[in-house]
Amino acid sequence: MTRPALTVVAGLTYRERSQVLNRWLVPAYQTSIRWTGNRLDAEDATTWVLINEISRLDLPDLVQLVDERLAETTLDAIGRHWSERYGISQLRCSAIQSVEAALVGQAALGIDALTDRLPADERLVIVLRFLRGRALPSISAQLKLSDRASANMLFRALLGVAGRLGLDADAADTTQVNLIAAYVGDLVARRRPLRFEATPNAWPALVAATHIQAAIAGNDLPRLRFVRSLEGLASSERFTPHVTASRIWSS
Repeated sequence: MTRPALTVVAGLTYRERSQVLNRWLVPAYQTSIRWTGNRLDAEDATTWVLINEISRLDLPDLVQLVDERLAETTLDAIGRHWSERYGISQLRCSAIQSVEAALVGQAALGIDALTDRLPADERLVIVLRFLRGRALPSISAQLKLSDRASANMLFRALLGVAGRLGLDADAADTTQVNLIAAYVGDLVARRRPLRFEATPNAWPALVAATHIQAAIAGNDLPRLRFVRSLEGLASSERFTPHVTASRIWSS
């Protein structure tokens, strides 16, 4: 995952909790939305990461040590999102660390990079669905396909993007194609997606969808209202981390 530049904090030592919050809020949010694809779930994960880490900081402490904990906790929160809300196994979720490790020191992949290996028709489906917000029936009419065929093409396109991320799946397993299409519909509509028990072959397609949605310009920037609410929560003497975590993961 992309980490803050070390030069931001003088002396490479954190002395105040506000320094940690200010340096990590955006990186934690951008990583979270890459793996959740929507603001509400990304805000949940970011809140859980920062509140839990900030609450147990013993400052002053070295920037490198705190940053390593924040990076690990961010990926833990993403894994928790997928395991508790979509039934993905912990072993499967370990792929998150591998994908993020490959991105260390690099910018997150944009839509062109995510889709550059796709056949032309599959890339078109991604553009129509995510960038232009066209519904599947409309895409079917344009491409002269049945709705089922369009959903299958979207599924294959998402698996192609997943392969670009290093995640493999069996394109022949189409048992959850309709659920994947509905999930994409929620992302495009900027809703919190439906929860369901995702199969191992469906999960890479869901992850591909979250990365595409997060790569659209402006989607990876946290709302000012969220930033202010997190700052207020982190500074509150009455807040208790376990209550906050319980509220977040019950959604």
